[in-house]
Amino acid sequence: MKFSYRTIIASTLLIASIPSYAGLTVGATRVIFSGDMKEASLSVKNSDNSSVYLIRSWVSSDIDGAKVPFLTTPPLFRLEEGQSNNIRINQTTSNLPQDRESVYWLNTLAIPPESEKKTTNSLQFSLNTRIKLFYRPEALNDPRKAENASSELTFTHSGDSLQANNPTPYFVNMSQIKINGNTLREGYMVAPKSSLKIKNSATSGSINWKAINDYGGLTKEFSAKF
Repeated sequence: MKFSYRTIIASTLLIASIPSYAGLTVGATRVIFSGDMKEASLSVKNSDNSSVYLIRSWVSSDIDGAKVPFLTTPPLFRLEEGQSNNIRINQTTSNLPQDRESVYWLNTLAIPPESEKKTTNSLQFSLNTRIKLFYRPEALNDPRKAENASSELTFTHSGDSLQANNPTPYFVNMSQIKINGNTLREGYMVAPKSSLKIKNSATSGSINWKAINDYGGLTKEFSAKF
């Protein structure tokens, strides 16, 4: 059975449910890597009874050229029908900020075998499932404080945007956002000790939102005036 890298890659980020595709499932929607951990792991299962996949894993960054301080093992492995395997994530450097969280992407690329009945116009798809990998310094490893970071967000109006200000050392993943009762179609992630602009023409009013917690679920609803 042959596998080919000459494929069209479809990338997806699934937040509300465990990511799965064609019988392949990863065991979480995000990974929290605490500073006191030697390694973290993510399970990958092939529940497809008729296909074998080659799985490639790696950690990436949204910052071009940035050195990624994590390594996955095994980086490449074969996953038989009905088989599960764990991807282990190891930190390769200690030079990460200790006063705030950092975020990376954990990628699992599922490569199907080449079709035995090739045609000139055939296409073969691989799927790269990307989930967020958060590095949380040991001193900040308190899930309750991380979840309550949403309550500390403040909002100010600036031009045609609403600015979300996050004074905490945690990322806040905002979801199900409503501004003056109007639901926004997209969510926003506000970085630690940073601000982010949300497109909005209202000059005053209220904003309601929920946050995505460490387990991929939604918190209670938060609200604020601006």
